[in-house]
Amino acid sequence: MSVADPGRDYDAAAFARELLAAARAEPGAPDAGLGDLLAESGIDAAQAREVVASARESQLSNARLRRRTAELEALFSTARELVRLQDVDEVLDRLVERAHQLMGTDVTYLSEVENDAGDLRVRHSVGTVTPEFRDLVVPAGFGLASKVAGTREASWVPSYQSMREAPHDQHIDDAVEAEGLVSFLGVPLAIGDQVLGALFACNRFRYDYTPDEVLLLSAFADHAAAVLHTAQVLAERTAAIERAEQAYRELHEHLAATEMASGVHEELTTAVMSGATVVDLIGTVANRLGRRVWALDGSGRALEGDEGLPRRRTLTDAAARSRATGYAETIEEGGRSWLVIAIPGADRDSGTIVAEADDDDVGRRTLERAAHAAALVSFKRDAVEAIRAERDARWLMEVIEHGTSDAELPQAMREGEATACAVLDIRGGESIAATATASQVVAERGVVAAQDHHLIIVWATPGALAETERVRAVLAERLDAPHLPAVVRTGVTELSEVGAAVRRAIGDLALLSPLGIEGVTVSSDALVPYHALASSDPGAAVRFVMELLGPVLEWDERRGTVLFDTLACYVEVGQSRQRVAARLRVHKNTVQQRLQRIQDLITGDWHDPEYRFRLEAAVRLERLRRAARSSA
Repeated sequence: MSVADPGRDYDAAAFARELLAAARAEPGAPDAGLGDLLAESGIDAAQAREVVASARESQLSNARLRRRTAELEALFSTARELVRLQDVDEVLDRLVERAHQLMGTDVTYLSEVENDAGDLRVRHSVGTVTPEFRDLVVPAGFGLASKVAGTREASWVPSYQSMREAPHDQHIDDAVEAEGLVSFLGVPLAIGDQVLGALFACNRFRYDYTPDEVLLLSAFADHAAAVLHTAQVLAERTAAIERAEQAYRELHEHLAATEMASGVHEELTTAVMSGATVVDLIGTVANRLGRRVWALDGSGRALEGDEGLPRRRTLTDAAARSRATGYAETIEEGGRSWLVIAIPGADRDSGTIVAEADDDDVGRRTLERAAHAAALVSFKRDAVEAIRAERDARWLMEVIEHGTSDAELPQAMREGEATACAVLDIRGGESIAATATASQVVAERGVVAAQDHHLIIVWATPGALAETERVRAVLAERLDAPHLPAVVRTGVTELSEVGAAVRRAIGDLALLSPLGIEGVTVSSDALVPYHALASSDPGAAVRFVMELLGPVLEWDERRGTVLFDTLACYVEVGQSRQRVAARLRVHKNTVQQRLQRIQDLITGDWHDPEYRFRLEAAVRLERLRRAARSSA
């Protein structure tokens, strides 16, 4: 713009145009024309300098806006290509080129994670001059690239040769030196928790990168990560389409079967809501599938009939695999096939469903649905049983301690009277698990409680000895304690007798180990002589004697007879009537009459060796008591 002629009026329009042109010019452009116009306008020097300074500040702001516009346009272009993604390599090449142009660095390159170890390989580069660098592999844990990938944060070094932020590798150092690179800026390519690689901008001179440059390169890195992630997804697209088409064909072919399975599911759900048992569910499945189906408990035993099942070991192994996968397992044995599906359980083995196998998938899906329905039944049953068992255990502990309880009678006590008490030594086992298991086995036939390391059962059913042995065998297997012993105290008819019977059984348990008795269920009656001889109870021996010889001793005391002395002599001389008569100096018929009277007074089979042993032990204890009293 030319300077106005002297004497000519000041041209305001020309001044405005010159001012606008100066503001739009590139930073550092000459502004002499603006200065001349300012001089002509009559503005003083200070104000003129302020106008020039404002124009230069506008130049810088406009330059930053133009640069930002170019950056955004480059990013938008990359985003549009990402949407129209056809060739991944082509998109990444363009992305690296745009980053290179906008960053203004000597070299820009992208490295991808090559394997599970985390090694990175240079895939796309601009500005490189050596072929070795274009295909450079950076081992995991070395170089700036590994640091960027490991920390998932941007990192830069003004001089790579003096870098201390990451371990050096000679192969990498040689490639960097051959390329002549000095300063590096790297940002991670990450999607979620997955690191896909790193994007780098480098110069062949020492350089400190600005935050704006870090942000710009990070924006390109985000786009590159999206491209790589999309490529991974698209790599599976063809296979996914094929699987979808196959699934559609299978769905079309098995529509009727699926509807049948859905009907079974609804029927199972209805059964669960109406309070059906696992056995009821199995019956429903068997009827709908038209084949045999079995339900097994947690130990692998069939709940109803085990004919036609494979070996128990084979079933438990298959159930373990099914429990791990959540799906039905197929097993074969003896030319036959079965489907095995574990019933899900929160903290224990809830059991297994087994069915004769077929080629269709409907049976498999139906069994898997049935397993979930059975799990709901089991959870409901377990919750109810746990509440009942806890309530019954509190009742039993009150009865043991006080002889009675104000709490509601357990179901077993409402349906029958107490018949026996059993105590099992579960030392070393988990008392909670043992109590839960025993409660399931005992069911409504008794009441279970745990005290210290003892498991206590009050039976309300005949055959307490056999029932206790069944509980003991199950616990021995579940707790992996084959030596677990148990003692049963029979003859309990009143609740007031329960406490004493339990304490007696606990005392009997203490005798089993010294006697070398383990892994069995023993009747407390069989331990009476040993208990009397070894008990620390002051009255134990007297009670033992009176239980066997009480009527005889009372007869002698009332009538002044010597029936006990005759019986004691009979025991000492080997049960010879003739030798008794000789020692007591009486006739044999007198001995015979006395022995007959003794047999009438006491109950027991003299021909039973166990009874004879107890009788002799009682006689010898009474002789010992009389000798001790006479010598006092």
